[in-house]
Parts: sequence; C-alpha cells; structure tokens
Amino acid sequence: MAAKRLFSILGDSISTFEGCNPAGFRVFYEEERREVTGVREARDTWWAQVVDALDGELLANGSFSGSMVEGAGFPAGDSAERVAALARDGQAPDVVLVFMGINDYGWGGADAQAAGRGNALPTCLDVDALGEQREPGLAASDAAERFGAAYGSMLARLRAAYPHAEVWCCTLCPGRVVGRDGSTFAYRLRGAAFDAYNEAIRAAARAHGCRVADVRALGRDYEGLEGTHPTARGMRQFAALVLHAMAAECGEPLPADDPALLDAPPSAERCAEPSCIGCPHAASTGGKWLLVCNRP
Repeated sequence: MAAKRLFSILGDSISTFEGCNPAGFRVFYEEERREVTGVREARDTWWAQVVDALDGELLANGSFSGSMVEGAGFPAGDSAERVAALARDGQAPDVVLVFMGINDYGWGGADAQAAGRGNALPTCLDVDALGEQREPGLAASDAAERFGAAYGSMLARLRAAYPHAEVWCCTLCPGRVVGRDGSTFAYRLRGAAFDAYNEAIRAAARAHGCRVADVRALGRDYEGLEGTHPTARGMRQFAALVLHAMAAECGEPLPADDPALLDAPPSAERCAEPSCIGCPHAASTGGKWLLVCNRP
C-alpha cells in the first residue's frame, strides 16, 4: 500500500485549532470558541476535511491567528519562520495548502496593522517607535499590489524550502454572518476591492508554479460566526468549496449537484459604494474591524 501524502497548512485564524499548531502560535479555535462555533474537534476544520477527502495525512499546521501575508517579519506569512513551521522532525510536506490574505484585506496593509496595533504584529517591530496608535482608514491605492508582492515572496520561500511539494493557493471567500438570509460581506471595506486581492493570489501562484484552488470563482459564501470565522457548518461548506475548486483546477470537476456544495449559499455584492469607511451600514471599520455590511 502506498504511503499517504503528507499535507501541511499555511493560514491564519481560520485554519488554527487548539493543539494542532506550533507552541507559541496564536490560536482562534480554542476553549470556549470551539463550543460557540461548533468546531469542537480538529476533524471539524476545513483543512482536516480536505486532507481526509484526499486520503492524506496531516504533517504540520503552521497557521497563526491574526497573521497577514505582508509584514516586516514573523508572524507574517512572508517569513522564514512560518515556512519552516510546515515541516516536522526533518520531514518535508508533499502538499501545502495555503489559505491566507483575509487579514491583509481587513487591515488594508501592514502599515495599518502596525498603526492599529493588530494582535499579530511582527515581533521585530519596536512598538514604542511606532508612534501614537491610530485607527485604520482607507487602504493605500497600491494595497492589493503590495499584498501580491508579499504573497509572491512567500511562495518563493515555500518553493525554495520544499522544491518537490505541490502547493495549492486558495483564493479568499466571502463569509456570511450566521443566521442571515442574504449576503453580509463587505467587498470594499477600505476602498481596495476584495477581488483585487484574489487576482493577486492567482497571479502570484501562476508566477511561482503553484496550483490555484479558486474558491471565489465558485461564487458562494460560507457561514461565519461574525462573518469571518467559520462555524462548523461554514467549515463543511468551505471544505466542499476547496475540494470542488481543486478538482476544477485538475480538469476533473466534481458533480455540480453535490449537496455539500449547494449548502453554501450564492454570493451577492449588494453595495456599490467606493468604501465602507463612514458608512452607517458597516459593522466596524476600526481596529476591531468586521467584514460585514448590514445594509437592509
């Protein structure tokens, strides 16, 4: 019997789980949050469901809650430490699943994260030298381009460290607040278009010889506790989206009537405003931002 392929996960809070990440890495799905979201066991996570469906085995989960791709150093995804966390006991992964970027979109850039004192600031930064704490506002006009450059640099690190690994980059996917019938996602939180970040992911992946699991192209939402962190149902929905996107990339699409896929509701961009800053329908655009539009 052939050995199972070894999978490693590179992500942010959505991909963490208590006891599955390296010591010292911030975790979202722990303690009471496991009960609140219904994501009670590691097998409930999107990544465990994907690895299981592909008959693989988890090698390492190097995800870090709150982390961005862009940043001056660890815990940014574009850092040597994050890439090194994808190996274990000298064993390199056969497959790496990358799902990062939602914090880059939410903050609008590493400078805004630093100014707003985000909870996953690069450890190399001297906080006292950053000046007065400021609430984030509009993203810089080149925010998505800078994200794309950082994403490409991260993939270059991955390729250098694990030249034989198959690397899959998941595009970002809109979340929907649990219990809401219609779309709640904020598509231009700080003026930078959400899909500009997805275009950056696609371009970086192609440039570095990686595969794209284009979940965004499927046009569906997943259920999130507050619109970002998946509930147990949201994890099942997102796992189905990833599996369908991977199959489509391989030219072997899964059945379109798959109940797991159809459980994820269709996405809908309901607002044409240039940004959410100052909008009364925006749930929060400050340092405790939420990717939620409450427009009726």
